[in-house]
Amino acid sequence: MFRPRIIHRYLLREMIGPFFISLGVFTFMLLIAKIMELTDLVVSRGVGLDVVGRLLLYTLPYFFVFTIPMATLLGVLLAFLRMSGDMEVVALKAAGVSPYAFLPPVAVLAICAWLVTSALAFWGLPWGNHRFENLVFQVAKAQTDLALKERVFMDTFPGMVIYISRLPGQGQMTDLFIVDEREKGRHHTIVAKRGKIFPANNDRLILRLYDGTIHSVGQNLRSAQTAAFVTYDIAVDASTLSAAHQRTTKHEKEMYFGELLAEMDKLPADSMQHYLIEMEMHKKFSVPFACLVMALIGLPLGMHSRGGRSWGVAIALVVFLGYYLMLSAAWSFGKTGDYPPIVGMWAPNLLLGALAVELFRREVKEKPLAILDVLGGLPVIIQRLLGAKLADRGAER
Repeated sequence: MFRPRIIHRYLLREMIGPFFISLGVFTFMLLIAKIMELTDLVVSRGVGLDVVGRLLLYTLPYFFVFTIPMATLLGVLLAFLRMSGDMEVVALKAAGVSPYAFLPPVAVLAICAWLVTSALAFWGLPWGNHRFENLVFQVAKAQTDLALKERVFMDTFPGMVIYISRLPGQGQMTDLFIVDEREKGRHHTIVAKRGKIFPANNDRLILRLYDGTIHSVGQNLRSAQTAAFVTYDIAVDASTLSAAHQRTTKHEKEMYFGELLAEMDKLPADSMQHYLIEMEMHKKFSVPFACLVMALIGLPLGMHSRGGRSWGVAIALVVFLGYYLMLSAAWSFGKTGDYPPIVGMWAPNLLLGALAVELFRREVKEKPLAILDVLGGLPVIIQRLLGAKLADRGAER
């Protein structure tokens, strides 16, 4: 006779390893994607690695809120896939152990994941988002060239239109075209091969141009002058640029739960901003709750399937992709007020939760649904499709 506590400890040990490995792998993948996104700040803009490191640190709560539920699914799924493959599940059932005995250790893992994700959603996520946005604005304010764009006619500075072909970084510019209408009665058109922008004082910037020409025309078009220059300085007003980098309000994703409640009370009940804030509030509950749903759906999938780890990863990706697509669709429709935000934010959990309960009930009665075989066969189908495609390419060569 097996003792429940021994079985529970054994199952928990089996799940913890895949859980942390999955958590590390998926978080690392998201970090790599973010690093690639921030590479331009280092290479082209000269932002220090310490700043990039802080930006990555501030994105971790956001990543963990989504990777922890997925790691929970994979932790349960891979553990029971391994046990099913080694016939341990069959042996336990033959020894009189009910599938319900598998629920306590799964619940322990799911509840721990839910608590951590809830803490991140309520406190870590607003902290990280707010710090991230503040740091981005500080960098943008310190490096004025971040407000400039390549191959776009910009009216960033009052009375001027600027076109820049390329921004190599460090405030450098190449192939500039400038229309300056700040002088009353005169219209200046400036073309320069190179340029550089740097701060002066009292909210002023210096736009230093090299190797260009100035074409000036009077308002009545009776006088015109053209002059070439080696170096030419233009002083521009940066007060509007500085104002653009002043953060006066928080985005709803930067607000703590109490701040969301206070902000929602100020808004009309039928406004889009009211819907967005209400959805953000429900999201703080619904996404962490997905840990419980993912664990519950991973249990029957792992007990039923006979595939290896690659099978389990493929099935987990399909399940989580379905959840994420439903959540994204619910957010898109819910922010317009087409249906109550609570419905949109909780519908994915309710649908997957109902599916998980039904799958487990059928597995207990040893009457699995056809969907289990479909999900279990997806990796084989994908492998065959990829193999056929590679074979066709080989034949063409």
